[in-house]
Parts: sequence; C-alpha cells; structure tokens
Amino acid sequence: MIEHNKIPEWWALCPKENCLLAETCLRQQACRQMPKEVNRWKCILPQVTQDEKCEYYQKYEKVTMAQGIDSIYINVRTRDAHARIHADLTAYFGSKGSYQRYKEGKRLINPKMQQDIIDFVHMYEPGVEVSFDNTFEDYDFTQP
Repeated sequence: MIEHNKIPEWWALCPKENCLLAETCLRQQACRQMPKEVNRWKCILPQVTQDEKCEYYQKYEKVTMAQGIDSIYINVRTRDAHARIHADLTAYFGSKGSYQRYKEGKRLINPKMQQDIIDFVHMYEPGVEVSFDNTFEDYDFTQP
C-alpha cells in the first residue's frame, strides 16, 4: 500500500485507468489507492499520456532511498577534496539552500541521485566507500 501522506502535493497522479501501463505505474496505483476523503490532487491529463511510451511513467516498485549526506564525507581525506565535492554538489542541487536541504535529510535522494553523488566523491577520492546518513525502502516520489 502507498501511504498517501508521503506523496508530495506537487507530485502528479494519473487517473487513466485503461492505460496499458496502469498495473505497473506508480502514478496510476497511487491514484487508485488515494483515500476517498482526498478529493483534490494534481494529476496528469489522460489525453497527454501515451500507452507504452508515456513520459510520465514511473515503475510501481519500492527502491532504496537515501536521506542526509553528511556521511559521504567520512572517507574524504583532504580539505581540498571535501571543498570540491561540496562545490560540485551545490551546483548539482542548484543552490546552497538546496544542498543544505539534502545534507540535512529534508529532501530524499533517489537511486540515480545516489549514484551521481557517489560519482562526485569518486572523482576526488577514487575507490573510497560512500554511504548516506540513512537508507530505507520506499516509493520514489522525487521526480515530478
């Protein structure tokens, strides 16, 4: 079951029940499982979706999400490497404020972002182990 209170208000549902991808689509399953007392939500209009090639399709599966990035610096040996990783991640996240929200765990990090972060660390510290402050299995509601 999808816990509707974990779905950000900006994340769009898909009400197109007859779509060929509906059974495996997180947006469609979230829409189906929305409680009756919730009567308004952002959604994708059915006429813009394309069966089998839908640009909004997101697989209905739990993935490993991460929260907090303080731990990525544990094995970084030099100040220079730390500063460069910090600068690269600030640019990657778009601003100092966004970087801070990811650092503090206020924003979740999906698997693709986790790999990108690991790649940034490995650019300056090849081969070191990179871990996040917290990881857990959940649905990925980070992509609009």
